[in-house]
Amino acid sequence: MSTHTDRNRTVQPILWLGGSPCSGKSSIARALAQHHPLTTYHCDELWETHVAQASSKHQPQLARIAYMTWDEIWMRPAATLLADELTIYRQQFPMILNDLAIRRPSTGKLLAEGTALLPECVAPHLTDERQALWMVPTEAFQRRIYPKRGAWVQKILDQCSDPEQAFANWMDRDVAFARHVAAQAEELGLRVLWVDGETTLAENMCLVEAWFAPCLPSAGMR
Repeated sequence: MSTHTDRNRTVQPILWLGGSPCSGKSSIARALAQHHPLTTYHCDELWETHVAQASSKHQPQLARIAYMTWDEIWMRPAATLLADELTIYRQQFPMILNDLAIRRPSTGKLLAEGTALLPECVAPHLTDERQALWMVPTEAFQRRIYPKRGAWVQKILDQCSDPEQAFANWMDRDVAFARHVAAQAEELGLRVLWVDGETTLAENMCLVEAWFAPCLPSAGMR
């Protein structure tokens, strides 16, 4: 895959593991780091920091979300939620690149993982298609698994005026997001791994590891 050299200058060496919630990408990123000399960067762990740092001039949607109630967020149509999410992640990506430039390891490679890694943002920074993969859950798997993610989901819904409708909007948005990410990655010629629950997390980890294999540093580099 050909890219613009100037766009690669701050984020090499790096592997990218993007996708939608409920796909297992965070667990797989941690597992990969146990078997290879990888420094992991989890976008979700920096979410609150990025929201706090966002300016109304350069990241208006990202900055605005800090002042929105859960009702104002989730009691909106799924199409509006998706459009807002995509805009927020586009605004957040330069902040992610800045983090990655600072955390770039002297040895081994950096593995960036997170929902915010949109294919359209990552693609210009690739020198090899095997550096990136997007994991997305099928709709049935997502709807079955999401309520089991933890008490934090219900705590958010309890702050909405209509928890049932808020959750429906939330799930519809995530289903649309997964489809959008998969379609965008495929259009760019990038790898997508659909997660439907028929394979175990360990099996999916092996699939991801096999895809990244040509770009993974050897254990001897630790």
